This record gives sequence, C-alpha cells and structure tokens, in this order.
Amino acid sequence: MADVILADGKLTPRASVSQVTLDWACGTDENDFELTIDDALAPNISQGWYFWLDGSDVGGRIVDRRVSVAGGMSTTTWIGQSWTGMLAAKILQPDANQDYLTVSGKLPDILKNLLKRIGLDTVFTVDSSDASILSNWMFQNPRYVDAYTGLRTLLASCGRRLDFKASGNKILLGIVPVQTITNTIDSDLVDFKAETNRRAVNHLIGLGSQELKNRLVVNYFADATGVVSQTQTLVGADEVCATYDYSNADLSTLQSETKKHLQELQTGGSVEVTLSDEVGDGLRVDDKIVAADQSSGVNVTAVVTKRIVKIDSGILTSTFEVGLPVQSANANYSGSSSSGGSTGGGVSLTAGRGLSISGGTINAEVASEDLDSVRQTAESANRTASGFAAQIGKAN
Repeated sequence: MADVILADGKLTPRASVSQVTLDWACGTDENDFELTIDDALAPNISQGWYFWLDGSDVGGRIVDRRVSVAGGMSTTTWIGQSWTGMLAAKILQPDANQDYLTVSGKLPDILKNLLKRIGLDTVFTVDSSDASILSNWMFQNPRYVDAYTGLRTLLASCGRRLDFKASGNKILLGIVPVQTITNTIDSDLVDFKAETNRRAVNHLIGLGSQELKNRLVVNYFADATGVVSQTQTLVGADEVCATYDYSNADLSTLQSETKKHLQELQTGGSVEVTLSDEVGDGLRVDDKIVAADQSSGVNVTAVVTKRIVKIDSGILTSTFEVGLPVQSANANYSGSSSSGGSTGGGVSLTAGRGLSISGGTINAEVASEDLDSVRQTAESANRTASGFAAQIGKAN
C-alpha cells in the first residue's frame, strides 16, 4: 500500500491514509491531480490542505472538489495543483520601470528570492548546496512567464533542473544536474528502434507586424547538425522551408521567437527503447535519454517532458512522456504574445519489463512480482507516518 500524508494549510501533518485513488501529473502541461479518499482514518479535509507521498516528489495543494452521487452514495474527489502547478500559477514579471526581470548570484539564493517574490517561500524550502553562479540573467522570452517555466529555463541554462521532495512537514526544492542516461542504451545491450529525421524544417521565415511591403520579415536557418543561425548552408533540394506568422511582433521579438521556434523543430529523429527498472524509476522532468547504435552510428536524444503517477487499489504506477514539441504537418506556424504549444510523441520509452508503449507514453505498470520495492516504500512511509503520530494527535 502507498500511504498518503494529509496536512492542513500550514503543512502540519494530520493523518496518513492508504485507501486512496490518485491521478497526479507534473511537467510541460497538466501539473495537477485528482485525489479520492476512502479511508476511515481520514480527517475532515478542505480546500487549502496539502497531500504528499513522503520521500517523493508526489504531492500538491487541494484547491477544488467534485462531488458525485450515484445509487444514493456520495463520492468526493479533491482536485488541486501539484507542486509544479503551484509554481505555474504564478507569474514572474519585471519590476516597475524595468525592461526585464534580472537576477544574479548563487542558484539557491536566486531561487529563494524568486519564491519570496511570488509568495511561495512559506511552502517550499530551498535545499541545495549548488555553487553555480549567474550574473545579470534576464527573463526575456517571454518577459512575463509562469514561475515553473521560468525556473526550468533559468536552471537549464546551467545544466540543472528542479528536484522536489517531501520530507517531514517540509517541501524541499532542490537543484540538481540534469541526468543524461547514455551508454546504457545500445544495440549490444537492448533492443530499440530509431528513425532519423532529415525532413525537419531548416529554413524558417518569420513574419512580424505591419502589412504588405512594410511587413517585418526575418530568416533563420538550421545546418545539417541542427545548429540555428542566419547563415544558410542547406540549399536546393536539401532546403525545407516554412513560414512562422507572428503578426503582432516587433523586430526584436520576431527575431528571438523565430530562432527559438526553428531550434524546437530540430528534433533529430525518434526512438523507442526499453530501460531497466533501476534507470526508469530515477527519471524526472528535464532529464535526457540518449540512444545510440554502434553499427549505424545513429544517435538520438529524448527529453523527459512529463511524469504521471497513479494509485489505484493500493498499486502505484508511473508513466513518463518524452520528446519535443509536435511539428505541424502543413509546415506553417504562428506565434502570439503568450508563448505556448503542444507537446508529445516523437520519442517513447518504457521503464521496466513486460510493459507497454502507447504513442509517446511509457506505461510502467507494476505487476505482482514487482511489488517488493513498492512494499518497501510503503513500509518506509508507514514508519514515517507513525513518527507523525504525536504531532498529528497534538494538532487534532
């Protein structure tokens, strides 16, 4: 059984329950959860409470509820934001009379200041000894960005990612190097299927504000290795051209967004692989997977974009989505003042054995013979939960 800690609005643990159904997600989209509790030990909870699986990144804040009545029986489903969803609900914006929000200093100090800026320093505790230093780093594209996207972008510039962990009555926010799983995936070790993509757009024409002959136009090019610049190297039959319509953009915005969008289109290809349980269980959003075949020299990199955790009938399952933004079939793209986009397949991988692949999704079902590790986690959670007993009793 996977035990869930329920805590009040001050992050004070009130109960540990096991009879739950959970659908939780974090990553490029969703960043929310649905939690149904059918446990006699559950207290009367309400909006503003928290839940978490101790020692993991799974948890969040309850915001809404859904009540369903069928056959005279009432079921309440609590709906809320995962930790990443709480960050995504905040906006990082420039100070008054400033063009950009600019930060400097050690990464842990920057995160502490930004959390205080958006009012979440009472929820998250920065727990990192990372010594990386940034100088005059600016949130530029976009200038107004949700805090989750902004922090991911900032940390990515240093090869780092966010790391959430619930410990006791604290939600720790760590900074760790991006994990790149490589040299593990090889045709000599596992079976995999890879497909290169030389059909990707390599010449993108950005169309900005104004009309007809006065319209702003910029050109960006990708070379054979996917490097983007304003110098064209692929011409004639090798050129793959498309337009990027951003009708309200000024020149500076049009240049940066056209370049950024063309970079996103350089996917390199797709890959399907099977990873061991040990490797798959350690993946988090923004980690990378590299697949390589010695005989053909094919090398493809995939990025974890979403992590989904479900609990049903006491069984915990994990799903990962990996890849880059989906390319449009008509090779014409548009932009707007609020950046966004869809994500998904291009790459899929399976964490574990005897599991299934569906599109760009890993389905990591836990079979009965695999429950030893889950049972150990549950026993550890039970010990942690029992440690809360005095505190919970005092709070009640």
